[in-house]
Amino acid sequence: MSESSDIVQYLDKQYPSSLRVITPGTLAFEIAYYKYFLGGMRPKWPKLGNQHLYETISPKSAAFIKPLREEAFGDTFENMTKDPQSQWDAYRDAYSTVALPIYKKAEGIFLKGGEPGWADFATASFFLCIKLLFGADSKEWKSAETWDEGRWVKLIKDLEPYAYIDE
Repeated sequence: MSESSDIVQYLDKQYPSSLRVITPGTLAFEIAYYKYFLGGMRPKWPKLGNQHLYETISPKSAAFIKPLREEAFGDTFENMTKDPQSQWDAYRDAYSTVALPIYKKAEGIFLKGGEPGWADFATASFFLCIKLLFGADSKEWKSAETWDEGRWVKLIKDLEPYAYIDE
């Protein structure tokens, strides 16, 4: 997601005949939402996800990732797994207090013309990470599916038509 604002704008400009990621007329809103969303969500991402990732990837990748993540968070993986429930509660609460109020007010903008915008994809991608990292049958995903009355699961389903690779 690093520098994705610049990348998305470049792609929309370079390929004007393809589907737009940023709905025309909403660039300022989308960038503001994304920066606000990232600022409120990234710090709340459960650190225990790092430990889970470390345990599920190849040993070579794990050896590379572990010191980078420990340095980035200033803590050991072992300490990052302490108090997992409060980490999940903080992430759920961040969705409810950061994303939900803006998302509700902006529904007319996000799906303007029937096409999702960049903020839709950003919001869904952070949520989808839970399912992809822990699995569709995990207790983490089962819990997340209930957040905000299932709004984020519905968003992912609404974006499924865009989840393909054009070869």
